[in-house]
Amino acid sequence: MMGTHSVVTVTIPSYNYARYLRECVESAVHQEGVEVDVVIVENASTDGSVELARQLRDEYPNVRLVEHADNHGIICSLNRCRDEIRGDYVVLLCADDCLTPGSLARSVAFMDAHPNVGMTYGPVIVFSELSKVKPSQLAAAPGPAKIYPGAEWIDRVCRARENPIYTPEVVMRTSTLAVAGRLDPACPHTSDLNMWLRMASYADVAYLPGQTLAMFRQHETNHSNAYEGSALSTIEQKWVAFSAFLDTVADRPERARWDTTVRRTLAREARYSASRAYVKANGAGPDESQQLLDLAAVLDPTKPSGESLSWRVRRSLGPSRSRTFPLFLPRLVLSRLQRVAAEKRRVRSGV
Repeated sequence: MMGTHSVVTVTIPSYNYARYLRECVESAVHQEGVEVDVVIVENASTDGSVELARQLRDEYPNVRLVEHADNHGIICSLNRCRDEIRGDYVVLLCADDCLTPGSLARSVAFMDAHPNVGMTYGPVIVFSELSKVKPSQLAAAPGPAKIYPGAEWIDRVCRARENPIYTPEVVMRTSTLAVAGRLDPACPHTSDLNMWLRMASYADVAYLPGQTLAMFRQHETNHSNAYEGSALSTIEQKWVAFSAFLDTVADRPERARWDTTVRRTLAREARYSASRAYVKANGAGPDESQQLLDLAAVLDPTKPSGESLSWRVRRSLGPSRSRTFPLFLPRLVLSRLQRVAAEKRRVRSGV
């Protein structure tokens, strides 16, 4: 199918987000220039979401509703969304997020013209209330698209060791998603990162800069908040996603390179996080720093030059004095500058 005849299935997993559900659904059903098929997968909410979802289904002819009698968990709900795809393309839009006007038409037109691209994504606004989003935030002119061969995109993500995607901004080609498979329950907190990597192993990835494609809502009851934890658990969960992905590409010639790269970058993050955990602990509670160092050693046994000496100095100084010790400050400043640069690069190039 081409142009306005392409169909996009927008899947909306819903659980206790009644206060956001209408804004989410209407941001999808009012998309112009493309045929939209919306399916709400209701995961046994207790806040009135079910009744509102039924109302939206009756109100809009292109809205379907799947109701679970029990809460089967987020991964089960997301995989049920996958089972309900009817379109050429698919979007995973959580019930608290929104699409921006015209975003699907832009992504679909690009993918119709580039059949080797398995998924596209672009800029996202992080917001709290729709009424506070200014039109100027959505008015950026589209920039030239960047198409990455899938292996190159995976290389970049392994180097960055971060998920560059929020999720609502992604449009996936249904045929690519079909070969990539279902969301992996072995990655309960990083199943999205694992999925993007798997999709990139089958197709090219495109980043569409400029125009905002979606809005990611930040609030105190984000489902992701339920599993955000320490630096240790964050790095462990990233490794779960990457290692599970690597298991799926055992026959790829790039696998060894990807494995080496992500091990080194995650180990570097763990070692830096260990130094920060040490000074933050200040003698109160368990010291997470040693667990982070142990994880780094498992990921990449090759210790950086001077690491043993620097830790002997830290432990002789103690947490409080280590925090302001002059020889440690340049690394802190450099890390902050690198984070700023990485975010600017992500906005500019997508990863």
